[in-house]
Amino acid sequence: MAQAFGRVASDVEELSEQVQDLQRRVSALEGKPAHATPAPAPAILAPSPPAPSTPGSVALRSSRPPETGGAFSAPNLSAGALPVFGKAVLAIAGAYLLRAVAESEILPKLPLLVVAIVYAGMWLVWAARTHAANRFASVTYAVTAALILSPLLWESTVRFQVLPPVFTATVLVGFVVLGITLAWRQNLQAIPWVATLAAVATAAALMIATRELVPFTAALLAVGLAAEIAAYQGHAPGLRAVPAMAADLAVWLLVYVMTSPDGVPSEYRPIAATTITVLCLALFAIYGGGFGLRSFGLRHRPTVFEIAQAVVAFVLATFGTLRASPGSAAALGGFFLLLAAACYWGALWRFTAQQQALNRRVYATYAGALLLVGSLLTFPASLQAPLLCLAAVTAAFLYTHTGKLSLGLHVSYYLLAASILSGLLRAAGNALAGNVPSGLDAGTWVVAASAGLCCAIGLRVSAGRASANHASDPATANQRKEGLLWVVPWVLLAGVAAALAVMVSVRLGSGMLNASRLSVVRTVVICSVALLLGYGGSRWKRVELLWVAYVAIAFGTLKLLFEDLRFGNAASLVASLLFYGLILILIPRLGWDRS
Repeated sequence: MAQAFGRVASDVEELSEQVQDLQRRVSALEGKPAHATPAPAPAILAPSPPAPSTPGSVALRSSRPPETGGAFSAPNLSAGALPVFGKAVLAIAGAYLLRAVAESEILPKLPLLVVAIVYAGMWLVWAARTHAANRFASVTYAVTAALILSPLLWESTVRFQVLPPVFTATVLVGFVVLGITLAWRQNLQAIPWVATLAAVATAAALMIATRELVPFTAALLAVGLAAEIAAYQGHAPGLRAVPAMAADLAVWLLVYVMTSPDGVPSEYRPIAATTITVLCLALFAIYGGGFGLRSFGLRHRPTVFEIAQAVVAFVLATFGTLRASPGSAAALGGFFLLLAAACYWGALWRFTAQQQALNRRVYATYAGALLLVGSLLTFPASLQAPLLCLAAVTAAFLYTHTGKLSLGLHVSYYLLAASILSGLLRAAGNALAGNVPSGLDAGTWVVAASAGLCCAIGLRVSAGRASANHASDPATANQRKEGLLWVVPWVLLAGVAAALAVMVSVRLGSGMLNASRLSVVRTVVICSVALLLGYGGSRWKRVELLWVAYVAIAFGTLKLLFEDLRFGNAASLVASLLFYGLILILIPRLGWDRS
């Protein structure tokens, strides 16, 4: 019995030793000291700097599963996110507490509202202070500040009507300025975005709810100005689009409602014309001035947003100013002419480097638009077409010295505008497809002479460059682009020549030309002009003359369909189709350009 008990005791002792040994091994693998035995862990598993590795230690290191940050990121994020959300909820609860006190009328509402506004601003300040330690908390606190301020201002302005709209608009602007200022030093992005989006949305909603257009339009313009200043200094450049679009819509709504032909709606308060003009010009000053400072002053490459927003601001400012103050057209036109001169100076002399090609094209385009609008607003109708013709001839001479296509296009642009204003297109169209006029007035002759002068300059410039380059085949890609510059002058010149030929024919055959015979005369004149243009293009190697010849053929095709087939008889149709068919055969044979 004693022997059996001794054997059992021995087995128990051996089993106990094995359990202790297994515990030591598990503890060693887990990197923790064993409870049963205070023996130190191997050097390769200790948290102290590792000793020189051995083959055995390398095997043990490779067998240990690596610790990754992703395994512990989710618990840490949840552990950090929940307290942040808890603080945000407590912040909103504090705002509701202030609201409840205000509704109970225990204390005056206005001081409580000021305290609540300061309370929302403090959360925005806290968002900036915690950004370095916890970005998630920073964004959450910024959103919390917006969630406190926007409903507060809405109820205080619309429901309680304690805060006047002017004060509310000022608070919204101050909220945005505070957010941009707090984010300035560390160049933060989220805080200005949250503040701007909240302010823009709140201002737009309050504008519709209160029908107070002036304070909230001014607030949106101020927010846009703050965003432009921040972008000018390199902070949050993408932030400008939101307040810019909101300001555009606000100014458009202001102009539409306050200058309606039917009068101001009864639910809106009338606004003085000077106030409307100031707000419209402020829009142009903010975005046109910002565009000029960056692209003209600093020579930065303009973005698509900047180019488009400058155009929209210009159109809205011009339209709103003219609707509100029609008597200011001359002063506004003079200002536009000065801007056109500055834009031309930039296109001709400031942006001459190849890498500034976009700036040069943009400012050349702006210069043409400003010159046209300024001329229409400043000068009487009798002087508009001659002045534009002078601008076209000047542009042609400038192109001979610069060779810039963006400036050469202004020749066609100004001539086309002058032909519309002078009535040249209408007179030529009537002579070739309507009631034939008795003659051309002085304005149309000025446009025709200017078109002829521009065509002569184009021929001289092209001939000089062709001889300088010793080009055997002028139909190169560059000359095709250059030929586009002179299409409109040649079309106008050819149209005037054809119209004069028809008018002379009608005068010589007065009383003898009926509708069918007149259609034949017009067909013969158009075919003759097309033949002369085709011959000139072949003789002088000018591709634009061939293009204009094909334009004449296309016009002749439309005339055959809508005039000859309608008013002609069998004999007149035979004559018209004969001449038209011969031209279709001859023009391609005259053309030296086979492509």
